[in-house]
Amino acid sequence: MFTLLFVCTGNTCRSPMAQVIAEAILAEMGQGERIRVASAGVSAWPGAPASTQARNVMAGRGLDLETHGATPLNERLIGEADMVLTMTGSHRDRVVQMAPEAAAKVFTLKGYAGGSGDIADPFGLDERAYETNAIEIEGALRKALERIVTTIV
Repeated sequence: MFTLLFVCTGNTCRSPMAQVIAEAILAEMGQGERIRVASAGVSAWPGAPASTQARNVMAGRGLDLETHGATPLNERLIGEADMVLTMTGSHRDRVVQMAPEAAAKVFTLKGYAGGSGDIADPFGLDERAYETNAIEIEGALRKALERIVTTIV
């Protein structure tokens, strides 16, 4: 099974939203059994819940972050992943710094999707900002997951 790891800062906003959105897209594509999705944060507090705004915005999409607990990024998680998609270039740099041997499988989400730039951190902002963030994440994920699925066939 192909393992895809999403990485952000605290693993309470962007990467957990990316995880549940990706799971939904993969289910739509009929690929949920072939690709396992996980998330972690470069500065995560172990077990911290997803932010209220992230939980609410995902619930509005029929996705569940109620039981999410933040996972700190470590070398084992990086090693177990077949691909690591980060929310920013600085996250990518941190992953590669932790596990230089993994550099070839670490990309920014937007970069792997064929775009450029970072997914901005909505932490501390209102639900509208989180919804905008989720839309941006979903758009990049649709392109990235299509590319991944065609690559691993």
